Amino acid sequence: MELKYLASASVIITHNNVNILCDPWLVDGEYYGSWNHYPKRNFIPEDFNFVDYIYISHIHPDHFSKKTLSKMDKNSYNHSQLL
Repeated sequence: MELKYLASASVIITHNNVNILCDPWLVDGEYYGSWNHYPKRNFIPEDFNFVDYIYISHIHPDHFSKKTLSKMDKNSYNHSQLL
């Protein structure tokens, strides 16, 4: 099992070639533009179109970012499900 830190509460868990993106907040400007990543992150949501599942722990914007999810290509997932 591999756990990769991305930003804030966002991590990717990989096990047996299955990738789970947890709490995807990958873009700046949440909470009405007042929350941004520091230091700046060198990725974009589209970099994570390979994930199989997306896990949302709760619906605060820094865990459930509609901006992030809207930028991800849902058609590129193998069998994505929102968990």
